[in-house]
This record gives sequence, structure tokens and C-alpha cells, in this order.
Amino acid sequence: MAATLVLIRHGQSVWNAQNRFTGWVDVPLAEKGWQEAEAAGKKLANVRFDAAYTSHLQRAICTLQTVLRFNTASNTPIFIPAAGTVPRESYQPGASELPVQIHQTELAERHYGDLQGLNKDEVKAEHGEEQFRIWRRGFDTPPPNGESLKDTCDRVVPYFEQEIEPLLKQQQSILIAAHGNSLRALTKHLEQISDEEIVKVEIPTGTPIVYSLEPAAEGWKILNKEIISI
Repeated sequence: MAATLVLIRHGQSVWNAQNRFTGWVDVPLAEKGWQEAEAAGKKLANVRFDAAYTSHLQRAICTLQTVLRFNTASNTPIFIPAAGTVPRESYQPGASELPVQIHQTELAERHYGDLQGLNKDEVKAEHGEEQFRIWRRGFDTPPPNGESLKDTCDRVVPYFEQEIEPLLKQQQSILIAAHGNSLRALTKHLEQISDEEIVKVEIPTGTPIVYSLEPAAEGWKILNKEIISI
């Protein structure tokens, strides 16, 4: 029996709509983002999830909450804060509950450092198109005081391997609501995409990506991948 992994980038945020670098700034969903989350929830209404994961940023949390609000196949969600914020023993999901893990940085967006809050067109005009491309889409060059995509992969993938892959090996169905670059890191890991090619991969807002997986000698064998149109 195969495992199911559903990845969904948060719906459009206010700063997405304004074409600004967001990173770790806790920006809310735009109206379009709420609509995208609702549309995704309706598409996933009949998918039974065993566990769900998100970052600590409200745009991802609200997207996940909205998706689960429409879900009729899973147990009742219980939201579990990150380790260290409350005693974890107080949050032991029962048999009729769906554990939703909220984590601080492991699944968060790439940190854009000094670019956070700046308009992308203005950054491009000031620094030139090539420097803009390197900061925004280069694999291993971070913007000033920020993370590269490689840095993001280096924190996302170990967390995924430690916390989520064991559940997938038990043929569980997992939902992850996160961000463009943290999901790019997972896509690279799952599909074994090269450093050069992963920077070209687009992760649209609010669009569920559904994998059917089984363990392979190295990594995972992808039995099926579906990008669900909303």
C-alpha cells in the first residue's frame, strides 16, 4: 500500500499581491489567498489525512486550517504547538483526533534577510537583473543577512526525514501546508532534482500537489504525482 503526501503552498498573501519579498515576516493572507485555500479545501474534502504539518507563519496556518475545515474524511484536528512553547505531554491526540504540528522554522519560508518587505521590481531596478536573479533564484547564494535555497534545504529536509518520513513508511496520509521555498526543498528531495533545475520549479499558491509514494532503495519511488487545479 502506498503512502500519500499532499503539499500545498499557502494562499496568496498580502505581500505576494504587492510583489514584495516576504520570507519570515508574518504577513496575512490576501482575499484571493483565502479563496484559494477554500478552493483547495473543497478539492481535498474527501482525502483522509493521518497527520498535518505547517510552519509558524499565519499564512500557512490559516491555509491549513481552511483546508481542514472543508475536510469530511479526517478526524477532528488538534493543533500542537512547537516543542518548548508548551509542555508537549499536554497535547497527546486521541484516537479520534488529527494531530496538526505547528513548527517554528523547519517548514518556514526561505529567510530573505535585508530584502524582506522590499518590492521586487524596485530591487531589480536598483541592483540589476542578474543580481536580482541570483538573490531570488540562485541555489547557494543568499541575499544579505538571509538564506539561500541551499540553506533552506539544509533545514527542511532533515526535519522531513526525521519527523515525517517514518509516518510515510507506515503508509500514512500526510498534509503539509508551507511556503514556496520550503516546498521547493521537499520537491527537490522527493524527485531528486538537481541544484540547477530546482531553481526553475514554480510552486503556485493554494494549489495541492498530491504524491503517491513508496520507499525505494534510495529515497522514494513516486508512483503518481497530481497537481490539482483550483
